Amino acid sequence: MNGEIYLEGSVGMAFWPDEPHFTPTMVREQLAGKGDVTVYLNSGGGIAADGLAIYHLLKDHPGAVAIVVTGVAVSAASLVAMAGDTITMREGTMLMIHDPAVGWTEGRGTEDDHRAIADYLQRQSEGYAEIYADRAGISADEARDIMRAETWFTPNEAIAAGFADALFEEAPKAAAAFPYRVYEKAPQQLLSGSRAGGPTKKAVLAMMRGGAAPTPKEAPMPKTNAAEMADDEDEILATESGEDETDATMIDDEEDDQTEAEDEGDEEDDDEAGADSVAILDLVAMHGGSVATARQFIADRTPLAAVVAHYREKGPSVTKHKPGGSTARITRDERDTRRAGMTEALAAQIGRRAPTDDRARPFMAMSLVELAAMSSGHRGPMRTAYDREQVFMAMHTTSDFPLALQNALNKELEGRYREATPTYRRIARQKSFRDFRPHPQVRPGDFPTLQPVGEGGEIKYGTIGEKAETVALAPYGIALSISRQTLINDDIGAIADMIADQGRAVARFEDSTFYAMLLSGSGSDGPTLLETSRKVFNTTDGTKAGTAAAITVASLSVGRAAMMKQKTLGGHDLGILPSILLVGPDKLTEAQQVVAPIQAAQAGNVNPFAGTLEVIGTAKITGNAWYLFADPADLPNFVYGYLEGATAPRTRMEEPFGMQGMRLSLEHDFGVGAIDFRGGYKNAGA
Repeated sequence: MNGEIYLEGSVGMAFWPDEPHFTPTMVREQLAGKGDVTVYLNSGGGIAADGLAIYHLLKDHPGAVAIVVTGVAVSAASLVAMAGDTITMREGTMLMIHDPAVGWTEGRGTEDDHRAIADYLQRQSEGYAEIYADRAGISADEARDIMRAETWFTPNEAIAAGFADALFEEAPKAAAAFPYRVYEKAPQQLLSGSRAGGPTKKAVLAMMRGGAAPTPKEAPMPKTNAAEMADDEDEILATESGEDETDATMIDDEEDDQTEAEDEGDEEDDDEAGADSVAILDLVAMHGGSVATARQFIADRTPLAAVVAHYREKGPSVTKHKPGGSTARITRDERDTRRAGMTEALAAQIGRRAPTDDRARPFMAMSLVELAAMSSGHRGPMRTAYDREQVFMAMHTTSDFPLALQNALNKELEGRYREATPTYRRIARQKSFRDFRPHPQVRPGDFPTLQPVGEGGEIKYGTIGEKAETVALAPYGIALSISRQTLINDDIGAIADMIADQGRAVARFEDSTFYAMLLSGSGSDGPTLLETSRKVFNTTDGTKAGTAAAITVASLSVGRAAMMKQKTLGGHDLGILPSILLVGPDKLTEAQQVVAPIQAAQAGNVNPFAGTLEVIGTAKITGNAWYLFADPADLPNFVYGYLEGATAPRTRMEEPFGMQGMRLSLEHDFGVGAIDFRGGYKNAGA
């Protein structure tokens, strides 16, 4: 069934409560069951990561995708537009491409903080540049130049640059509402029509990166029985009848030079105190206490950890509601800030480490059930195991806790996964895959050699071999569960152990998958290549020894000579040298002895391989076989890769099932393959 999809407003989230927006989930739901689709796009940008996710959703859609820019396609929305099989722009519309940016760094803004943000932005920008370059038929470096310049295109300019296909002579829609002032070169017509108010430039930049906006500062508490309530979009006051009603006042973030230049130390102290105050208000309300009690804690500068300890010592009775008593509750809609703090607090507890984000500090002393209760606004008792279980069951409705827990699990899962060092990564080259289709792999040795330029200045054309191998990604996954017992026991240590085990397990899975490919085929000589119709290791191509031999200087010399004699498709010498000696457990000691330095008394005893070969051992190789490989950066025999932008395994929370805890899936996209024979050599060993 064909259909139409309208993507109007900001990408990922609304910058004003009453404005439209669209998320990856919303797009996925609209695509379900459709064949060819026409996507009408009008967006001033938004969260960069969500734009990339929507791009992949459209790119992976089985039907044809036609993009029609009806107003503007700016920033993250221009990335979405690149997913179209055809891109049409209405007359008078605009498309803008630029580098992702942030408004501030995490932490105190130290040298390391800024360097980490710069590295993050570089990786993100390079990934986006590949998408723009692929669409326009230009190099990634050329795409980066366009991004750095923050380039605004009219329809004709976009068509000429390769970012659009056609101009549709129909009046455009009004540009989607957006705080266009965040862009350095925004056209005047967008600035003049931009809606007033909304978040500050720093907050918008942070949200476009996917982070949280700065915590609004809280005004001093007036010395009166009740304060005036400010009608602020970022604050919600929920008050029921009671004997102790209290209001609070919030002031907006002000976007002016004076605010931007405030003293850093004072700003940090205010932010920390404000975050603790909000956490104390929520914690007291969760235990059925009054706002007056919370205000007294805050006035006395009671640490949050002491408030937590206070209620734990008081026991179950403090959670009972007093008949006719105060049930006033103040909350601030700081969901992004609180979610980020909870995420880092959970990640730090799971990783058994100190938090790296100051926003986590108010939540570090809280247990799983307390975090879940605060996130969902739970007001009931938590005296029994059943009460705690009900908190976890209720959190799947309106609570941010599942997302915070999922993000924390993913953060620690990636960390544990990165700690693993499977050996296959040292003998294969990493690639990035845009989708799950087979990707042709052009090998370094396939490029034509330079030719002399004639007197007339004519440059001759070379050719690249047409027998390129292909490699494809495969999706993998497994269902996991956090048991009911773990939740009721509040056992975060069990969750930490599960994540550590899974991170290492994924790395082992990759290693097994790679070596299953390398050792496939008869004689464990590897997969069959399209170029030769022979296995990677064979005597015809000089990649396998005709006679099995132990690892000696003589047998290594034969292998090195065979590799040096390899030629490109065009018949040119590669002159490649081995740098890796790969062996199994049975030959590891022998390999290390052979390549060890020898203090020779005469020239005949000099070891020519000392310091030139790195010995790598793997239990995946059984028996006496040994292999020589060139540095994969020079000439790889094998490649491995991940889906673009997803280079680590990830978890995804599922809906709760019955009373048996929480279910989640562990997912990973990974691919391996052989692309050449010239960079390797095998000896069956003896």
